[in-house]
Amino acid sequence: MAQIVDYNQTAEDHRSLLILVKHSGPQLHAECFNRIYERISRVNCVRVQGQNRDICVRFCRSYSSEANSWGDFQGHRKVLGLITVGKCSDRSNFTELFTSYQSHKEEYASTVINSRLVAFGMNTDGSPLLKDEPAVPSYSNMNAGDAGVNAQCESDQTKSNKTISHVETDETNGDCKLQQPQSGVRLSPVPSNLALSSLPSSHSSSPSPVSPSQQAVSGFPTQNDKHSVNPKHTSQQDNNNKSKPAANGVALSRTSPKTMRTSSPNISRSQLDKGFRQQSSNLPKESGGSEVVFYPNLDACPDIEERIRDFVTSLYFVLEGKRLDRSFERNEKSVPLCAPFEKKDFVGVDTEAKSFKKKCQGRLRKHLGDLCLQAAAPGDAVLHYNTALDILRQVNDFLWMAGCLEGLSCASVILSAPKVSHSAGLKRNLSFQAVRGSPVTDLRIRSGSSYTNGLDVVSDPLTQPILNVEDVIEKYKEAIQYYSKVKAAAMIELEASLKACRILISHQKCLQASDFLQNVVYISLSPQDDKILRNVTLASLYEQLGFKRKAAFFRRVGGMHCVSPDSPVIWPQCYDLLLQCLSGYGLSVDPKDVRRDRPSGWPVLQYRVLHELMYSADRMGNPHVAVRHQSLLVDLMLPHLNTGNQREALNALSKVTAKCMGTAQPIALDTGLILPPVPLLSLPTVRSFRLLAPSPHLEPTKLPNQGGTGGSSSGVFLYKPSSMSSKRTDLSRPDFKWTCGDVCEASLQLLNPLADELKILYMGLMTSDLEAEILPANPVIPADSGPMTVKLMVKPKAAGTLKILGYTTVVFGVKSNCRLRELRDLRPSPLSEVEVEVIPALPTLNLSCSLPKATTFSTVGSAGVNNDIVVSGSAVLFAGQSTECIVTVQNTSDQSVEMLSVKLNSKSEQDPVHEAISWSQENIQAQLPLEPGNQLCFSLQLNGNSDFLVPTADTPARTPMSQSSRSRADSEDGGKEKSLEAVLTLQYSGGDGLQAGYCRQCSLALNLDTLPSVYVSNWTVQHTYSPSHCRFCLDLTNHCGHQMDIHYGQDKTMSLGPLQTRRICVEVPRLEPSQVDIASHRPQNRVPLHYRSRPTPDPYSQALANFVDITWSIPSARAQGRVGINFMTWTPEQLLVLMATKVHWEVQLNQTCFLPSSRFCFRSGELVEVTVTLENASDECPSQCVLCVKPGQVCMQGDLAVTASSFAAIGSSTLHIDQIPTGTILRHSCAFIFFNPGFYNLSIFCTCVELQQNRENLQHEGDNGSSAETNSDSPARNSDKGQSEKLSWVCGMPIRFEIT
Repeated sequence: MAQIVDYNQTAEDHRSLLILVKHSGPQLHAECFNRIYERISRVNCVRVQGQNRDICVRFCRSYSSEANSWGDFQGHRKVLGLITVGKCSDRSNFTELFTSYQSHKEEYASTVINSRLVAFGMNTDGSPLLKDEPAVPSYSNMNAGDAGVNAQCESDQTKSNKTISHVETDETNGDCKLQQPQSGVRLSPVPSNLALSSLPSSHSSSPSPVSPSQQAVSGFPTQNDKHSVNPKHTSQQDNNNKSKPAANGVALSRTSPKTMRTSSPNISRSQLDKGFRQQSSNLPKESGGSEVVFYPNLDACPDIEERIRDFVTSLYFVLEGKRLDRSFERNEKSVPLCAPFEKKDFVGVDTEAKSFKKKCQGRLRKHLGDLCLQAAAPGDAVLHYNTALDILRQVNDFLWMAGCLEGLSCASVILSAPKVSHSAGLKRNLSFQAVRGSPVTDLRIRSGSSYTNGLDVVSDPLTQPILNVEDVIEKYKEAIQYYSKVKAAAMIELEASLKACRILISHQKCLQASDFLQNVVYISLSPQDDKILRNVTLASLYEQLGFKRKAAFFRRVGGMHCVSPDSPVIWPQCYDLLLQCLSGYGLSVDPKDVRRDRPSGWPVLQYRVLHELMYSADRMGNPHVAVRHQSLLVDLMLPHLNTGNQREALNALSKVTAKCMGTAQPIALDTGLILPPVPLLSLPTVRSFRLLAPSPHLEPTKLPNQGGTGGSSSGVFLYKPSSMSSKRTDLSRPDFKWTCGDVCEASLQLLNPLADELKILYMGLMTSDLEAEILPANPVIPADSGPMTVKLMVKPKAAGTLKILGYTTVVFGVKSNCRLRELRDLRPSPLSEVEVEVIPALPTLNLSCSLPKATTFSTVGSAGVNNDIVVSGSAVLFAGQSTECIVTVQNTSDQSVEMLSVKLNSKSEQDPVHEAISWSQENIQAQLPLEPGNQLCFSLQLNGNSDFLVPTADTPARTPMSQSSRSRADSEDGGKEKSLEAVLTLQYSGGDGLQAGYCRQCSLALNLDTLPSVYVSNWTVQHTYSPSHCRFCLDLTNHCGHQMDIHYGQDKTMSLGPLQTRRICVEVPRLEPSQVDIASHRPQNRVPLHYRSRPTPDPYSQALANFVDITWSIPSARAQGRVGINFMTWTPEQLLVLMATKVHWEVQLNQTCFLPSSRFCFRSGELVEVTVTLENASDECPSQCVLCVKPGQVCMQGDLAVTASSFAAIGSSTLHIDQIPTGTILRHSCAFIFFNPGFYNLSIFCTCVELQQNRENLQHEGDNGSSAETNSDSPARNSDKGQSEKLSWVCGMPIRFEIT
């Protein structure tokens, strides 16, 4: 049995006319029927032409006979109209269709006033469609609404030819297929004289005549007699058309000549008769008249809405006639109206009893109230309901009293409603005033109006005001109380509770409405009641009240009824209801809409609902949806589950993914709902996400000539105050760059939230904007392992800006696209995306060297030294030893190396790295470009660099030799091993990266340890017999700990034992001034000695080193090297011997030539005659010069000046010379007598007169003690020293003799 409870009824439905629209025949497809039903149902309100009445209509597709039997109790429950829609293509099909139509009429014959059969697939005259007929314009390009509007626009025009599109019927499935329109067919309309109003015979007993003002509209009009949708444009009915009642209750319509006119004046009456005869010859005899309407197809029925309006108007006039008939009916014979279950109660009842007559009278008045509501006269209905209620209270007719109370409340609600719209498709909206006691509306019915016809009752005020909202609810409560006393009226009680609830909802009285809904829960109906629909209705109303949790509960209960054993199992409906109840439990199909920052609902209920949703989807045979819901359960409920429930949920997820793998794409359901992807963000939990910079040797840097550097520029200042503040880095835009074609990495810190091992089958980065190759990982995170770092790799394929959106995982068979902005546990804060710049491809080099690997390298990562070291090498050398290593560079990329430069860095700029390490840049450039897979080799020359000076602070006792030598007293090392660390950096580029101005650099770390070999403790120069040569003497000490051989001179060899010191002498040429580069060393010499980090080479020693070749060899260590003399310094006396002079001196003592090897001894008081010969061989011609011969005494403290009492000069010891031309030879003689024994010497020099006076003044000041300076390096003396170098000629040969 069909469902008899209408859970969608409202109080406004009491004034509606119920029309049943049935689908008949198998040829009309369900979709086609839905389309025509949608168009028909849009005509929900019809304005009666010439009357101030708005007739409301309610359409339904199915209606049970049991529900129809309650039509006497409540008039809106009657089926007043029947419209059957079918499809036929020929006469036989139409016969079957018409038979089905007649069966439907017989089923509802007790209540149906009028009926129609709408047949598609034939011409409008009822003839079959011919395939060779010319096509006519079709309405296939317009929708249902457009067709209705088009019909309205054409209603004011008449056309001679009706254009209909041709429809071909598919005999197998009944689908309507549109054909191309055919032109030239002229179809005559159905003659209007065939219009019959076939009323059922049950209504023929009405004896009351119909007023002439109520015209019985008989059936659908012809296509030329159309009414406009807008009542303002409706044409008035022809006054010549009059109807009179027939004996059988059928009103025959006399068609006027106006209604017989056709669209074309050329069509004669004979043609119309011919068309009528053709129709009657093709159709059965019973089908003649206006009960049947033909259309070729669904798109060729533009006037269907207008025909429905005329059909509703016909129902109205019949109802209006019945209402008037009952109003004037005399109650001479009481025939009671009764509910279906009351018929047996009236058997044997005394019909003459007063109570029976009052009951009949009250029920009749109540029935009149129902007719007034349906006839759009709610004012009359209020009067009838009040009268009936007063009568029925006297006999305690509770059921009909409740009906009166409900009808009175509905009439008040209808009166309070705003004016209904006459446009098809628009719904009415009800509103009430919120103040208790205020009337529902200010509209009142005026007194003094005539109720004989009821046409203008709505505008007449009542003698008493209508009910307000509170009174309406009180009436409903009383009615429901009366209904509850009648067990058979449970259906009516339930519907009344729902109507009262909807009234309160519209007035926003939620608590009172919930009381009525609670009453619905406790009403028990027959087993045939649709429990699913009841729970769905309760859920819908509770949701309108804002009781979302209760709404979710009833939807879930309804879903359980869908799969209960006592009813047919409907898993799709169960799934839909469970899906709708998610919001009530604080859930959503989109995990983004679920709040996780605070508790929202009970996790136990949420877990159960999600599990039921997944199970129903699985039973539906939709594994994709089941996987999606189980993924949602795991994602949302995992933090709230214990270990056992976690394993159960994950096992269920594994089972459903075994059928179908979970995807990361949205899923569209049949209902149109989109299930968004559910990423498993907590499996695993990501605590940190950051992109890793390339390795230092692979990180691209800007070429210096491109106006940029690899690091940040700080301007001309090396220090800025802001550099001390904390540096805030932008995690979304890292300060490094990636290179196209390189494997780049991102670091993730993962955490396993499960108590078991978590296996991630796939984990890779998710990128956009650039093509990139993803290199996935499949980590396994043990249980209780704490944070675990995983690196994900990607290889960009193009240059530009690469966006990292997140990562992709496959866990338990579910693919998840985890975006960074969705990671809730990410620290320090969630990121939306990370953008990194990708530069064009650069080559990659592999660097190696032939040296053994260094064990330690302290300067790696230090300030000023690059940290891009890829290989290291170490070497141990003795001071002065040299070795060679081979550096190999291999191109391991697919890009050519077009640029390669080598530079050397050290921890300190003052380290002699360039003296210890050297290479040939020309050799490197000659091997470029370096193609992919090829190698490039170059050699490094490593030198054990040392100054070879004694590294001790102890100053030995001065000897005659050491007085003119200098030992290194300010050494730092103390004779220990010296270590030199340097970084050899290779900067290279090529391909597109070079064109973009980028390069790479890799470095070789070198650790060079220098062991002591031999040191020079003392050195000096001596005169020889040759004026062009001098003797260079060194004291060498062996500090290497091995037996050492010294090679010097011409095949001279000397052996030195450990810590043994021996002297060697080498004859070297005297240095010419042009051989000494003094200018390049003067700036360094200005730096004070205590500020110098290491000794600087001496220009005289560097010039002398070209003539000195001293080598050493250690046989036990298989080492050999060279002794350097570049750092030796010289005194002025030594420079006089070392430097070649342009003046030749010859000295004779007592007529004997003095030689350096000569020994002279004189007695005290003996005359010593000195003869000095000077030859000017230079290019200078000095003038005003003085040649001086000064004696001096030699002692242990150095040379001392002798006093005048110690000797006597015979002759002049000075000679004034006006000028000494080039090539001139001067000779001067004088004699001395020494009185004291000892060692004496003679100082012989030639200088200018001015300089000689300055010397005498300084000597005089020193004798008087006027100056406190005793340092020979005072400024005045230094000035004199500087002038003497330019203006004095000094005899460098020491002239010493002994006085006994």
